[in-house]
Amino acid sequence: MALNRAKLADIAEVASSAGALITNAASVKTWIRGITLHNHTAGAIDVTLYNVPDSGGSVGTAATGNQFFKKSLAADETHYIDLPGPGIVLSDTNDTIQGLASSATSVTAMFHGDNEGP
Repeated sequence: MALNRAKLADIAEVASSAGALITNAASVKTWIRGITLHNHTAGAIDVTLYNVPDSGGSVGTAATGNQFFKKSLAADETHYIDLPGPGIVLSDTNDTIQGLASSATSVTAMFHGDNEGP
């Protein structure tokens, strides 16, 4: 199968409790090569991201062991995370990238990369 340069997911708001920002579909392999985060508020917001494997075919739980990013974003700051090599590979159904922000509906996330599958 060929790699598809397509939208990986809709732009997502990072919630104040850990939740999926992008979820891998069945029979698809997704390569996340970059993530854009934007704080669209007037104050600093702490953002944490997790690479969460599926849990028996269901969406897993974010935990310290799968955290890969944490940063305080200043007011109106945009931060790009460049992921070298293959990037983050989501290969199983319900593998997710989950996010957590110190204030809900303050930060948006966009994912850049490729996918392969139906």
